[in-house]
Amino acid sequence: MMNTRGMLLPTDSIDRFGTPSQPPAAISLKQAWWALMWIAVYVAAVCLAVVGAGLSGLVHFTEEIAVPVILGGATAAALLATYVHLIRRNRLTPRMLGFRRFDARMLHLLWQIPAAILASACAQGLFLGLLSLLGVDGAAASSPNGALSRVAALPAPLIGLAVLIVAVLTPLWEEVLFRGAFLSGLTQRLRPFAAVAISAAIFAAVHLVLLTFVYLFMLGVALALLKRFHHNLWAPVLLHSVNNALVLLIILSAGQN
Repeated sequence: MMNTRGMLLPTDSIDRFGTPSQPPAAISLKQAWWALMWIAVYVAAVCLAVVGAGLSGLVHFTEEIAVPVILGGATAAALLATYVHLIRRNRLTPRMLGFRRFDARMLHLLWQIPAAILASACAQGLFLGLLSLLGVDGAAASSPNGALSRVAALPAPLIGLAVLIVAVLTPLWEEVLFRGAFLSGLTQRLRPFAAVAISAAIFAAVHLVLLTFVYLFMLGVALALLKRFHHNLWAPVLLHSVNNALVLLIILSAGQN
């Protein structure tokens, strides 16, 4: 009889010390959708609670207070829902989600991050140009709007809080959900190209901003490709963080002017 001890199965991997190790368990698409549903419920509940408290007079929200409360509350709700309904519910570890140690391959991010942002911006520019040819005013897509447009008027400590939320915490939970869960679940069922494209479309759609769909879709494609190229969730997290920080910087510069 053939001795199979020490032999590797096709699904085994080799760690950095040359010893076999089982690959992390894949996350199913059902788990990803379940987590997204509860994130939406948690965020909606927090937003309704803030609005209800303001309208009822229980709390007097000035503009300076309302912006960080909404941003912070929604982000905290999303983080909690991601942890409870995705990570803890399915007993996922950071490795199962795709987090790995940094290696020399990550140096490619020095050109991949600016290339991804530039490509997304070019695609968005072409889209807005097409809209203008069709007689649709797409100027609103390139101007600050919503809660973030008021960040520039906040005191410095609150601006720092907004930077933490937008450029650090939001990319973290969104990458865990969309690249750690959705991309993994879609890859089990579809070819890589389709999995990347559909995960990017879901990522763009949940932001609920139609005029920036093309930019977010292209960014989502880049984020998924980085995850596949590096086999490390830190790669898309870093791209996402740089992108959000750049957007916030543009908004702050516009507010100062």
